[in-house]
Amino acid sequence: MPETGNNHNIRESTLSIQADLNGFSFCVFDKNRNCCVLKQYTYTTADYNDLDNEVHKLFRQEELLRLAYKKCYCLFISNKSTLIPTHLFDVQHLRTYLDFVSPLDELDEIHFRQLPIPEAINVFAIPSPIAAIVHTYQPNSQFLHQSTPLIHLLHEMQLQDGVMLHLSSNISSVALYVEGRLALSNTFKVYDFADTFYYLSSIFQQWHLSPNNTPIFLSGKLSEAGIMLLEKYYPKVTQLSSKPITLAFGQSAGKDYHLLQQLPVCE
Repeated sequence: MPETGNNHNIRESTLSIQADLNGFSFCVFDKNRNCCVLKQYTYTTADYNDLDNEVHKLFRQEELLRLAYKKCYCLFISNKSTLIPTHLFDVQHLRTYLDFVSPLDELDEIHFRQLPIPEAINVFAIPSPIAAIVHTYQPNSQFLHQSTPLIHLLHEMQLQDGVMLHLSSNISSVALYVEGRLALSNTFKVYDFADTFYYLSSIFQQWHLSPNNTPIFLSGKLSEAGIMLLEKYYPKVTQLSSKPITLAFGQSAGKDYHLLQQLPVCE
């Protein structure tokens, strides 16, 4: 995707990165939070052990990734994430926490982040090749999992009941507020949108939520057929879109990369 221009001051700008095991995208926001640059890359191989070569090559060829920014945020999308109650959290047990969720690779690097609510801490894994390379070029980087901005969004809305749903190529992330409090946060692999739809249905049944009265907020990559299916059974569906990205690169990009604009508010 092309840049909108090079007249912004990089040292006053923010770099927001979104990566997973399939590809790497980034946005540059100026000091007024306008989106100046949005670029997307797909890896040439899906081999986990080749991630360092893929990301090194990307940073070598993309000058914008090597510049010095005021802030850098790196969002890594995966299903290797869990929430730990704050009063039970022990930094010595990070790997144990995640072992209950998903098998970890020996190259996984574990991070944790306090959520906007005092009750929980988000523990998540990032492939160390990606984390190391990003940190080498952007030493002030802050790493996040997609659960964090989703919970931030729900928390800021101050809803009694509400669902935040983010979709990537093969991972769904759900955050749920019930009676004004966080009731659930989960990330899981999917093979078809039907997997996400059935999971959402089970959430509504388990927490006795009204489909007609409970808002669902969508972000990420979702087909028109998937949106129509949701709207058929859940009338209060809202598609979230980053206004700065939409203005610069269109509605589709605004939805796909909505979370990149939210990362600075997660500090």
